[in-house]
Amino acid sequence: MVIDWDTKPSNTEATLDENGDVIEWTDENCIRYDAFGNAIPTKILCAIEQEEIKLQSEKRLRPIIEHLFNRKQVGFLYGESNTGKSFAALSLLNRVAQGRPWSGLRVAKECHAFYFDGETGVEVKDRNTAWSKKFNGGIKNKRMHILSPQINLFDVGVQNIIISDINSITNNKGGIICFDTLSSFLAYYSKQCIDGKTTLDMDNPDENDAIAMRKLVSILKRIAVETNSFVLMVHHGGKDAAKGMKGAITLKNDCDTVIKLAASDRQTGGNNIAFSVSLTVEKNRSAAKLPVMEFNLCSEDNGITQQELHEIDNELCDYPDEGETGYEAKNSTKTLVFIDKPNKINNDEKTNKEGAFPDRKQAGDESLEAKPSQINKYAQAHTHHHPPTTQQQQQETIETNRSNGETRVVASGFTGEARVKNNDSYIMHMNTLKKLKDAPLQKELYEKIYGEI
Repeated sequence: MVIDWDTKPSNTEATLDENGDVIEWTDENCIRYDAFGNAIPTKILCAIEQEEIKLQSEKRLRPIIEHLFNRKQVGFLYGESNTGKSFAALSLLNRVAQGRPWSGLRVAKECHAFYFDGETGVEVKDRNTAWSKKFNGGIKNKRMHILSPQINLFDVGVQNIIISDINSITNNKGGIICFDTLSSFLAYYSKQCIDGKTTLDMDNPDENDAIAMRKLVSILKRIAVETNSFVLMVHHGGKDAAKGMKGAITLKNDCDTVIKLAASDRQTGGNNIAFSVSLTVEKNRSAAKLPVMEFNLCSEDNGITQQELHEIDNELCDYPDEGETGYEAKNSTKTLVFIDKPNKINNDEKTNKEGAFPDRKQAGDESLEAKPSQINKYAQAHTHHHPPTTQQQQQETIETNRSNGETRVVASGFTGEARVKNNDSYIMHMNTLKKLKDAPLQKELYEKIYGEI
């Protein structure tokens, strides 16, 4: 066999030495060879290296609602009863499904929204109808999916069905998923699974159990990651408003976003306004906190027809007396709608209907404004901004540090020498005492001369 030492591989992936000779090259199959054509063994990456490569290849989180909700994350929307939590959640999801800004915040294109209602049952249809009448010309968003299933989220089989169905509907493009409320879906927990075979993730979960709630957040995280969506859980506030959400603190610690709704005591006016609420972003792991905002909830027709009212009336008994009196109540044909245009909040804490984020536009080309965030007094007191130093000051600082360093070296040497001398003196003293103890006559002489030893 004759080797032509001047022949070089045609592959451009070659490593040359200083003389231009090939010392290593790679073929079209990414196999490395040395200069003699021997294959070089490929290093097998360990688990840590593989995970590092996997992380580096991950894309940055993409928003579902900019500055608020990101894909593959989990958040909580909480507040006291009757503060409009469900109406706010419907507003958020409908804007995503509609593909139009929510409160001036742009939403991702062509996203689906999935609202899992665990509280109101059939009433959620009326609430969504009212929103559609107010903001979508009475037409239901095609990408808005509302259902009221009694499901156990701790059932692995249920999790798999949710993930599979959502990916099928969205064609793996994801969107936003809402569960309303946490306590409602915990109530559907049962030891018996849907098929009697699926392994449950946890027995008897409780919202005050830190381990159970950490597991719940991990389940929601799994759904968010595997559907490329943001998962929002609606929850109640605790007895102590200062402590935030009801239940274990791990709910807030382990999630990515926390939003609080609270009833507002300010009067906003308007005959159609039911009440107002303040919205506070208490936690937002991947973005700066948005300012506190105040929103109105108004009354809107829920879509019930006169025929339906007549049918309901026929199912009720007749009055025994025509003149009988009692509670005076009218049939309600309205429900609430969350208006996602924040009220302007002035420095004097009064609201008006004008202006809001001048550079941002809402779905109806209306401007937006919100309340400034409260000043962090602790950070303000402990943050000192130093003026920039001149070149002369920098040189003086360097000289001072050098001088101090030399002084410390000299002092350290002096201390070391003194320590050695002191140790030698102590050893000499102890040896002298030992000698005196071994020579009683000499000891007596020393005592007479120098006193008691």
